Amino acid sequence: MISVYFRGEHTLQLKALHNKTTLDCPIITLNVLPDPEKPVCLNVKYDKNASFPAGGTFPDFMVSVLSEDDNIIKNINPARISMKMWEAQSSGTRIPVTMFSCSKVKDDKEDGFFYFRDKVVPERVGTYSIQFTFAMDKTNMLSSDQIIVEVVPNDPVRLLPDSLPATPAVSNVRTLTSRTLVKDLYLHVMDEYNNHTGIDLVGRIIAKIKSPSEDDTEIPQFQGKVSTVEFPFDRGSAEIVSNLVLAENSPGRDSTEYILVFEPDLPALKKPLEPYCLSFMFYNDFKKQQQMATLTRERDQLSQSIGVYRNWFDTTNQLVTEIKCQVKEAETRETLLKNELRKHQIELPQTNTLQYVDSLIKQKMLDQERVMKQPRRTCTLPNYPKGNQDILGKIAHLAQIEDNEAAKVISWHLASDMDCVVTLTTEAARSIFDETQGRQQVLPLDSIYKKTLPDWNRPLPHLRNGKIFFRPIGNPVFARDLLTFPDNVEHCQTVFGMLLGDTIIIDNLDAANHYRKEVVKITHCPTLLTREGDRIRSNGKFGGLQNKAPPMDKLRGMVFGAPMPKIYSTFSGQIDLLQQYRAAVVKLDNVNKDLDLHLQSLNTPEMQKKKQELAEQEKSLKLIEQKLGMTPSDKVTESLLQPHHMLDMSDTPIPPKRMRRETVKKLYR
Repeated sequence: MISVYFRGEHTLQLKALHNKTTLDCPIITLNVLPDPEKPVCLNVKYDKNASFPAGGTFPDFMVSVLSEDDNIIKNINPARISMKMWEAQSSGTRIPVTMFSCSKVKDDKEDGFFYFRDKVVPERVGTYSIQFTFAMDKTNMLSSDQIIVEVVPNDPVRLLPDSLPATPAVSNVRTLTSRTLVKDLYLHVMDEYNNHTGIDLVGRIIAKIKSPSEDDTEIPQFQGKVSTVEFPFDRGSAEIVSNLVLAENSPGRDSTEYILVFEPDLPALKKPLEPYCLSFMFYNDFKKQQQMATLTRERDQLSQSIGVYRNWFDTTNQLVTEIKCQVKEAETRETLLKNELRKHQIELPQTNTLQYVDSLIKQKMLDQERVMKQPRRTCTLPNYPKGNQDILGKIAHLAQIEDNEAAKVISWHLASDMDCVVTLTTEAARSIFDETQGRQQVLPLDSIYKKTLPDWNRPLPHLRNGKIFFRPIGNPVFARDLLTFPDNVEHCQTVFGMLLGDTIIIDNLDAANHYRKEVVKITHCPTLLTREGDRIRSNGKFGGLQNKAPPMDKLRGMVFGAPMPKIYSTFSGQIDLLQQYRAAVVKLDNVNKDLDLHLQSLNTPEMQKKKQELAEQEKSLKLIEQKLGMTPSDKVTESLLQPHHMLDMSDTPIPPKRMRRETVKKLYR
């Protein structure tokens, strides 16, 4: 057996060796047709000119699954399409991957298209890779090409230093070091996620000293008895190249807290930036200044330690809150699917649910397979090869009819057209005509005058303007309403609307004659076909062999096939619903376990010890600030019993939310 895996034309030549003589056979040309159901690639469309600012929103991604014949595969479960994103790193390191699920389809008419909307851009600047995947089965995944995006800084928001300087304690004595406020300070423009930005900004930084008290008129001055000092600002940064020093004998109240303010003056910015503020203590006595400097250092260390603790507690509680939200969402999803299963007459037990669902899925699949293997009417007329996407196929293969009697009489009625190949274009029809030397019937859809086609929603002739003109017998119905189209519904409606027109199917000849006699009193009567095989033409003629359908076996397989029984699609829907429910139960169990784990961690001895350490540090900080005469820090005004409140660390760059979550996850490990 010879297997061919690639579509397209292949040549096959066999050779035999007989008495050292090589015997050649004629070359055989094989044309491997594309499989319209086999997924081969993912097509991703998005705005390629879009920018990706940190913390913003990605443009909409529209994804479709293409088959071997380059057509879009429809009726795909959106849960099988996913989007993943990771930061580009060097090989050998573990790369964290962020997964996104598919949004709802934008429009029911856009079958086969899947949207990923409102996905959040990472908060950290860098190069990221995005890839979409389609789960073909439990083991095989089809992946799209990687999309490389550059996450750029967001809008400038604040001015921050490289690292937090210690709180200065200075005096107005002669010693230079005792009057130095800051040295080696580098200030940068940051966005709200603490990414460096504004590299195109040029301007200046103005340093000044303010008092927390509005009625304080004794404001310390810089060296040279000036109230402001300017520094150049270029490419998003400013370097305090010379130390900021107070003037000798500078004014100022003893043991008073002042604020050193760095205000950016950047003309190119429409919205002003937040200045950077640094509190410092001013003393008139050198010895006192030295003592207070020691206390100030202790205060800084305690503030930093408390900040770490409070951020840690805040992130821990935030993570628990988020997991509780996930539990609630999972419970809602599980309840919704359980109610859907009840609508399908599927009741689930309270215990051993997963085992029951697994056995039920297996049973439904066996039932579905049994239905699929049941014999049903098929069209044995060979279809025309669909090597060209403009070829729809032979008319006999474009439609299916469930009822046997209706299938027989409609197939016989269209017997002369069943072998005709339908194409989208005249060019494709002409190509088939040339290849078959004119022996093959062809029908190009671009040559049909569509204004004369029947309206598929038109009522039967005895129903006009919402009125019933007479009571028919024999269950009349338009023949076209008995057709189902597996593919290309719109094109098939055009074809069969032209071929069948308003042809009506009715039970028997007596019912047909009665119907025609009554219809012609009010309007034109179309062709009537009976389920017993008779035909009354639109001109009223009936009888004779030419108006009587032969038995089914005399049609030699030129009949419309039967669609898959409705129970098959019922089983498919139940299986899909059961699989969704199983996934929902597993997810609910996982998030509940995760929640229990994190709740238990809140009451461990280690956690209680951390809370005690925090309380002691807050108490120590309060005492130090009282000795310093400083305004009580907002960092410790919140009670330990309310760990969900954030610390107000105005002098400390707060790490982004996602970074805090990662920190807590590492601590739990």
